[in-house]
Amino acid sequence: MLLRQVHCPRKPSSLGATRRLSTTSPLFLYRDTIQNLKIGSHTRVIFQGFTGKQATANAVESRAWGTNIVGGVTPGREGVHPVLQDLPVYPTVRSAVDDNLKPDATGIYVAAHQAAGAIEEAIEAEIPLIVAVAEHIPLHDMLRIHSMLKSQSKCRLVGANAPGIISPLGHCRIGFQPLPAFSPGHIGVVAKSGTLSYETVASLTRAGLGQSLCIGMGGDVVAGTDFVDALRVFERDEDTHGIIIVGEVGGMAEEEAAEWISSYHQNTPNPKPIAALVAGKIIKPGYVMGHAGAWAGRGENSADEKYRILRDAGAVMVDHPSQFGRVMEKLMGSKESQPQPKPMKSRRQYHTNALSSGFLRPSAGTALPHFDQSQRQERRALHYQERQASAMLESEYNVSTVRPPASASPRNAWILSLTIDRLSYVAAIKFFASQKGNFQVQTGSLSSAASLTKSHPRQSRSRDGHPPTIYLLGALPQRKYFYLLFTY
Repeated sequence: MLLRQVHCPRKPSSLGATRRLSTTSPLFLYRDTIQNLKIGSHTRVIFQGFTGKQATANAVESRAWGTNIVGGVTPGREGVHPVLQDLPVYPTVRSAVDDNLKPDATGIYVAAHQAAGAIEEAIEAEIPLIVAVAEHIPLHDMLRIHSMLKSQSKCRLVGANAPGIISPLGHCRIGFQPLPAFSPGHIGVVAKSGTLSYETVASLTRAGLGQSLCIGMGGDVVAGTDFVDALRVFERDEDTHGIIIVGEVGGMAEEEAAEWISSYHQNTPNPKPIAALVAGKIIKPGYVMGHAGAWAGRGENSADEKYRILRDAGAVMVDHPSQFGRVMEKLMGSKESQPQPKPMKSRRQYHTNALSSGFLRPSAGTALPHFDQSQRQERRALHYQERQASAMLESEYNVSTVRPPASASPRNAWILSLTIDRLSYVAAIKFFASQKGNFQVQTGSLSSAASLTKSHPRQSRSRDGHPPTIYLLGALPQRKYFYLLFTY
């Protein structure tokens, strides 16, 4: 997979000396910031990129709904917002904090190539909750951000490539979720997909079940907040009586959630009911479903396997988000007495209940148009071709490769892949061999991995009988490439 090579340098701070980040002591870790996700009417929200078109429209709508927006940041500008004229605008996040604005959360509404710098600025200012909605932020930028997050205990990130976070019960939205679909109640929702989360919420609202907190994990390879983080919040939240997980193909987040659910059921006398969905059962292997992280790498479970793992852990599984309302109503015993949502002016009751203009609904007996599914299949390849990868390894790292002879059999092949480990969020070299063996994880550099290859070329197998040997790289040069080599 080729990542866009967008260089995102940090702009020099106008505040003089760089402020040191809060360091993590042995008693305080990034995971201890999960309670920052519990937003509500008390949450003081700022926007970065505040005077931009999208941020302005979102702020106006969110504020009318009840979100406590107290100001925002636009580099090089100072004064008041041109539309929300009672709200101040600051040139930096630090100046907003120093002016006693006391923000609890910030929404990042800047372009993808500027998003990493904006997130870093919020971390340096120790904003408790940072919500990044932008898509296409370069992967290595997010890896750097995640390294920063793991070194401190003040800030929690939601996203990137996420719809944000919303508390219908507390009327606080930091993101772009469709407000008419939400209603206040006691169901907690965490989802990778924004659209599927909206369908889920609409199903709950139709069933008379409102929501306490909805967290968009996002669909990128690297996520600031994952399923287990959200589950821990829902577990402790007195306003949350039931939990929904909306997963999809790709990564290991669903398996981690299943392990947490299994332990939760074993150790909790009266556990909250949990329902789940895993999208991507019909995805074609080797292609991206939609999100940057929605692909199953070698050694990772398919959507069907994730479904079974969650079911075996104790989650009640559904096949479509429209089923969540009925299922949760049954799990909760009966419809809870819910606070009524505030009426809102909107052309739609739910975002799925109207057709786009110009689309004619077919009448009874009318033949539906034929769509060639093969043409609609996502065509983004995951890796460079073998010849391209070989050339890059030789030019970038001075690593020579040899073309296999024409007589070589693919059955005897093993694969070397330079990629990202989606549990630890670090660069990794993975070896996939046809011979059976034990699953191993080892650390080392590119050169040490090459030497290990010579001595241990066939020691492990993948999920379908051949789990990979994984070498985690402690110091990989910051190149925005993934490599895939077929080796015989």
